[in-house]
Amino acid sequence: MGNFSVITVSREVESLGDEVALRLSRILGYELINREQWMVLLEGHSPALSPEPPEEEGERERWMAEVGKLLEELAEKRAFVLLGRGGQKLLARCAKAFHLLVVAPVPVRLRRIMERYRQDEVTASRILAEQDRQREKFLLRFFGVDWRNPLHYHFVLNTAFYDVEESCQLVLEAMKRTRPPVSGQQESFFTREGFLEKPVVFSHPSEEEFARILDFYGIRWLYEPRTFPLEWDSEGNVVEAFAPDFYLPDFDLFIELTTQKQKLTWRKNRKIRKLKELYPEVKIKVVYARDYEHILRKFDLEDDHE
Repeated sequence: MGNFSVITVSREVESLGDEVALRLSRILGYELINREQWMVLLEGHSPALSPEPPEEEGERERWMAEVGKLLEELAEKRAFVLLGRGGQKLLARCAKAFHLLVVAPVPVRLRRIMERYRQDEVTASRILAEQDRQREKFLLRFFGVDWRNPLHYHFVLNTAFYDVEESCQLVLEAMKRTRPPVSGQQESFFTREGFLEKPVVFSHPSEEEFARILDFYGIRWLYEPRTFPLEWDSEGNVVEAFAPDFYLPDFDLFIELTTQKQKLTWRKNRKIRKLKELYPEVKIKVVYARDYEHILRKFDLEDDHE
């Protein structure tokens, strides 16, 4: 429809996401790629290609590149609705893809489970919690995506207020009104090098390594984009300030790295406490030496750091 030949549908459990995806595919005449069709698609492309991302980081990166290319090439040939499978990540840069997130409040989803499977509330709550946990773990582990973040999508649909038919009409209207991004528009602010395409000069090698990890998972970042005044003199001049190392816009989170032992970071900790007092709305996390070394070991970067 219009500028979009692909719809990716991400959904919470029992949010009617599956039903919406199926109905959209029939209304538009698009092919529906669900789990079964996904396996057929990948096996037809290469019998050796796993339907799930590999565990090993290097293999996973190659898998994502190959599958992403396959989907982008498919989008040039025919229209389809991709149900789940990390589509919002694999086709994040595809201008032909419209990304949809379908949600519903927990009480609504709980009621649907109770009605569909004829379970009591306690059992239904356990089913819902376990399925939510598995889905979140899968997407975060293999795709590095906080999949509930609305910034990954063109449209977020709450089916507590609409049935399947009404939901589809809202999605179709949103697709009509959504303009494709100007080429390079989004990347001009969030590139691998940081803000506004200016080359980044890192203060410490650990920061560059951390940026490489973020790039690997496709997590957008800015390097020291904001300085927070912490103390002023009697004339209003700033005498103390703090600039966190990274900002992750998709998580609205600042990250401060420190490779010192935790007991030696009291000055930095004091500044961060003051920052939280003065700017309570700001979310910030400190990655200490032990956490950073664990990350390096996981990504096999420790030798480079040394």
